[in-house]
Amino acid sequence: MFGSAAIDLAWVADGKIDANIMLSNNPWDTAAGVVIAREAGAAVVDIDGSPHTMSAHAAIAASPKLVADLVELIAEARKVARYSQRTAE
Repeated sequence: MFGSAAIDLAWVADGKIDANIMLSNNPWDTAAGVVIAREAGAAVVDIDGSPHTMSAHAAIAASPKLVADLVELIAEARKVARYSQRTAE
């Protein structure tokens, strides 16, 4: 995080950063930034790759080409974490 969810998403919109992944934020933290990023052409999705909404559990923002890869990487990391947790029990 660079200071706030809105600035992180605005920086994706401006091209200062390639992507931003927020796995836990409130809608009021991301609403303005999501609009700015989308208006600039970024894709903003939830953790499962569905469009980001006010009830989203995460905000993943990047170029449309990159966002699908990020969603896939996050899904794989979550699978590994669940597996590791089960084997540790």
